[in-house]
Amino acid sequence: MSQVGKEKVYEIIFRKIQKDITEGKLAVGDKMPSERELAAQYQVSRTSIREAMRVLELGDVVGMRQGDGTFNKNVTFSSIKDKLAHVLTQSDKALLYEMLELRLILESQCAALAAMRATSQDIRQIAKALEMMKQAREDEALGVQSDLDFHLAIAEATHNTVLQQLISSLTPHVRNTIEATRRHRLVSSDHYEQTFEEHKAIYIAISRGDSDVAKELMENHIRRIRQEISELSV
Repeated sequence: MSQVGKEKVYEIIFRKIQKDITEGKLAVGDKMPSERELAAQYQVSRTSIREAMRVLELGDVVGMRQGDGTFNKNVTFSSIKDKLAHVLTQSDKALLYEMLELRLILESQCAALAAMRATSQDIRQIAKALEMMKQAREDEALGVQSDLDFHLAIAEATHNTVLQQLISSLTPHVRNTIEATRRHRLVSSDHYEQTFEEHKAIYIAISRGDSDVAKELMENHIRRIRQEISELSV
């Protein structure tokens, strides 16, 4: 299970297909293992396997025959990586953009509610995450965790159980967007300072109880990230 935690499912499957092709174990037209077999092999859900196979199909690496399973298609070893690289990149960017769109809707409202309802303990938790973020300039893992903690602390400060549970259920996806956007945004010290100041401004607005400003700042923060990702996708 630890391997799957570090790599995406489709990456694991890709490596297996690549290895089987180069070793001559998987010939053109060979049937792929079933979803159930792959799920058991990689210790992931069948839904995850289904999503991975869909990406492989989009890359024209495998083909699905109705009622008959999934088969390796007539592709050369060198073309597999090129095809998958393009499809996976586009797929990842689309998912990232959609997740940021959802975060824009949810987290702007969280910021507004937090400004109205946050207790002194809530404010301290948000401040603690912000301080961790400030200290994490040279520590990528700590930077991601503190960024995530900052947004989760704001959700907790809404004191809306449904919103808290919804944001909590989305935590792995939120972490993914944070990891991706921090890689793009923090390539220079200027971007690091800008990102930190955006979070700091949101914290200040919440601590002052200014819900309109907190909401606007959160919206602007996520919109700016979406714009930057969009420009990188061109």
